[in-house]
Parts: sequence; structure tokens; C-alpha cells
Amino acid sequence: MTASQSFPRSFDALPAIFDFTSGEFARQGIDPRLLATIDLAVEELFTNMVKYSTGTDARVLIGLNGIAGGVEVTLTDYDVEPFDVTKAPDVDVNLPIEQRRPGGLGLHLIRRLMDSVEYEYSEASRQSRIILRKTLAGA
Repeated sequence: MTASQSFPRSFDALPAIFDFTSGEFARQGIDPRLLATIDLAVEELFTNMVKYSTGTDARVLIGLNGIAGGVEVTLTDYDVEPFDVTKAPDVDVNLPIEQRRPGGLGLHLIRRLMDSVEYEYSEASRQSRIILRKTLAGA
């Protein structure tokens, strides 16, 4: 059963987001060993939405659903331009720090931590959706 809640486009919403995820993990009986990984991914994606989609004040909808052996989380952002997180360039973590460009490490980490990351965009509604899946088998 998917539970969802919308959050204001503000860094101040992070504690409420963490309350939502931990509450849903408990309510839906999702293995708590996955919570820290999900919270890290949700925090990274949500803060990117707040930081980079400044042309809107629309709330961000977060959905959470227990699946076999894990969890699926959906972040839906409204009235935004497309940004496909699955196509963002990989960061070369082997480069010396002096040669690295800022940015991209969070998305790099999310793609490594999750079992799957999907992106959908509707031009008609200017709506962006990111779907994350994580199971213990993929841990």
C-alpha cells in the first residue's frame, strides 16, 4: 500500500520527510536496515529539487511503498524542467581531487546504492518523477 505526503520546497522540510519515511517503514513493516540508505537517497534528490528547480514553489510529493524484500520510493516534482537523473554523467571518482569538478557525487552514489532508479517526465504537465527501488537482496 503506497503512502504519500507532499512537502514544501524547502530544506526545512527534511525533518518532516525523515519522520514520514521512518513512520511508513514502521507502519508497513519494511526492514529498517534499508531506512538509512533510503533517507540518504531521498535527501539528495529532494535537496537537488529545492536547489535547482527555483522557478516553482510547488510542493514535492513523496510516495513510499513496501515491496517484496524492500521498498519503492517515488518523488514527484511539479512545474519543473526535465532533468533525467539516470542520464547525468558519471563522476570519475578515480581522478585526483584537484582535477574533479564540483557536483554529481550525490547522483553517482544514489545510482550505486539503489537496485533501480527510473525517471519519467511529462511535458504536458511539466511533471518529473523519480522512482527508486531498494531490497535487502540488492544491499
